[in-house]
Amino acid sequence: MESKEKILSCLNILKRLPPTQIQKNAAALASLIPDYAEELYQKIDKPLDIGQDEKGNQYIQSEFNRDGDSFRSHVTNQYYPQIDDAVYPSDALRKLEIKANAVFDEYRRLYYEGGLSSCYFWDKEDGGFATAWLIRKNVEKTKGIEDGSWSSINVIDIKTDGKSKWTYKITTSVVLEMNIIQNQDVGKFNITGTLTKQKEESFEAPAGNKDLELFHIMKIGTLVEDVESYLRSQMDSIYFGKTKDIVFQTRFIEGEKHFIQQRQGLAGEFKQKYG
Repeated sequence: MESKEKILSCLNILKRLPPTQIQKNAAALASLIPDYAEELYQKIDKPLDIGQDEKGNQYIQSEFNRDGDSFRSHVTNQYYPQIDDAVYPSDALRKLEIKANAVFDEYRRLYYEGGLSSCYFWDKEDGGFATAWLIRKNVEKTKGIEDGSWSSINVIDIKTDGKSKWTYKITTSVVLEMNIIQNQDVGKFNITGTLTKQKEESFEAPAGNKDLELFHIMKIGTLVEDVESYLRSQMDSIYFGKTKDIVFQTRFIEGEKHFIQQRQGLAGEFKQKYG
């Protein structure tokens, strides 16, 4: 079986397993195909993890800043645990990465009012580059909710024609996990879901590639904002809307059963007295 077929088989298996155990199941499947484990992980949308360096700086851990079992921090540009012969972005791209993180952190503050964001950049052999703009926000215990998390994964592939045209292809995935507090009305259940959307646009860079860093950040930032806004709207209408429908239908069925039982009970009493 070729590598592509093995990976597709693993992805098909994951679709049929509980989403809440995706990390455990993904690790188990990766152990069966160790030569293709890294490629498999890159194709799985799973909740983002959070790491911390020796100075207490937090950063998001993902497949886009991983090298072996170590993860690079966007804050220090170092891997934890430290490793030899690690892959780093070029000096120019690291400079762009620092500016992007400052902009994206403000975006996170305005749209999410909390959480953690990280941007990672890496060079490509075709002269372009790629970047991942990531957000992880934990849902604290509140009315009706035990806990949960929201992971936003934006991966942007940037290509150039070698002149002034730049093409940006974004793939955004939103991963939601939420555990609902158990009560007599609805029992105990969790909401787990993933939505993905792609979008591609091309732009002409300023004459002489002036302010190219600002140009890239503005175009990437606008794409991230547009696609994330769309997915947030879809998540609200699809997952939360559907959940409300299911809960309502469950209550309706239970209420109808209770009504039938009451009617049967009254009919039995009537028969005993007057039958």
